[in-house]
Amino acid sequence: MKIMCQVYRPENLRFLYARMQSTIALVFLFAITVGTALSAVQSPAEYFSIWGLSPAYVQKQFGDVTERDEFSLSSTEFQLVVRILDRFQGAPNQWRQEWAGSSVAFKSSQAKECQEQCRSVRMRGHITEVIKVAGPENVPLITNSKDLFAVQLQLDNAEKVWVVVPDIPVGLPVDTNLHEKGGATVILLHVPDLAFNAGNERPILAVASRLNWWPQTPFGRIGMDYGLFASVDDGTPLKASEADAFYASLSASTRQNEIPNGPLIDNTSLVSLLDPASDWLRLHRGDQIVLHGTVRRITKVLVESARDQDRLGSDHYWEIFVFVATPLLQIGDGFQDTYPIVYCCTELPEGLPIGEQVNEPVEIAGFIFKRYRYVTRRSDRQKNGPGNGRPQESPLLIGKSPSWLPTKQPLQLPGGMTWLPVLTALALIGWIMKGFFQSRRRSRLTETLPDQIQLP
Repeated sequence: MKIMCQVYRPENLRFLYARMQSTIALVFLFAITVGTALSAVQSPAEYFSIWGLSPAYVQKQFGDVTERDEFSLSSTEFQLVVRILDRFQGAPNQWRQEWAGSSVAFKSSQAKECQEQCRSVRMRGHITEVIKVAGPENVPLITNSKDLFAVQLQLDNAEKVWVVVPDIPVGLPVDTNLHEKGGATVILLHVPDLAFNAGNERPILAVASRLNWWPQTPFGRIGMDYGLFASVDDGTPLKASEADAFYASLSASTRQNEIPNGPLIDNTSLVSLLDPASDWLRLHRGDQIVLHGTVRRITKVLVESARDQDRLGSDHYWEIFVFVATPLLQIGDGFQDTYPIVYCCTELPEGLPIGEQVNEPVEIAGFIFKRYRYVTRRSDRQKNGPGNGRPQESPLLIGKSPSWLPTKQPLQLPGGMTWLPVLTALALIGWIMKGFFQSRRRSRLTETLPDQIQLP
């Protein structure tokens, strides 16, 4: 086989080199141009119009909804709402942040203008009704949810608004009369032609990606929006998508009052809180519980994001591992009577030691945030091989500060009470025998928990 070779002269090489440089420059210029175009933030009206969802079209399509005595959506209207929600959630995150940053508080006189501009509007008032809107069976949905929720807001200045959302916070009642503090940052779909007054009570129709809800609970009363909990996933480390909920929880906890005098969490609830197979934590997310335990480690965690620092009002928070006493638990092949709780707070009692080797009794009042997954520092040779940490899950609570309990002083015996140690020994023997006879009544957790408890 004859191999054809070409001999390149110096002038040919210079020409090829120049052409290569020009090509690289053109590609680089194209990349910069495209990147700049993509980074330019479109207005909501421009963005939705590209998808055939211009404000004028949407205003016309939903005119009949506000005329009905009871809220309902036809098959066509349901599909249109789903399209709008899908397009909104599919917009670049930077754009949605810009739209939220340029949102305005609702005013009746500006409602028409905001609808025509597709501008984000902040609404606050009271939730008076929640309706579950089932998706038509013959409609192929483009979202994971088969249902939507229509929430009626009675605004502070008397307007009524129906806000359609893809989901509602856990615990918010459906199909009942309500008077719950709530709101949303919405896109107005339809604004009646006449301004609201005593003779015109046609509601406004809007859509939002989520609902704000401040329930009458200890956490809600100090400013925690339970709508943020929709982004929280159990059984995972802290994720970027949970940042809003996490820092909002820490910020609200700074207004937490002193630890209440109520009873500690009971053993049944405590075991359910610890058990990954139980749904107890999800159903009680945001609840305040009180625990006694022993601090084993306190770590200062720096907050790097300027946005998160502004929300928190600080450049750090504290992560504390507290071991709490439990009923005798069977975990795998072993038994134990303590379990770690992760407690994040914004303050520490003066003088409380910090670091890796802490052994101090505390009382904590924490709001339940999530089931937190982390990796311990001690390797698990049987499951993960040498040098790999052991995965573990613990409840993550959020609060203002732990209460440092005084250490019990040894009892000083008066002279002549030499019989007291004998009684103490007898009582100890009785306690051991009692524990032996009750050994069969052990609380069982699922085997998804680690075989033993180790600090990460």
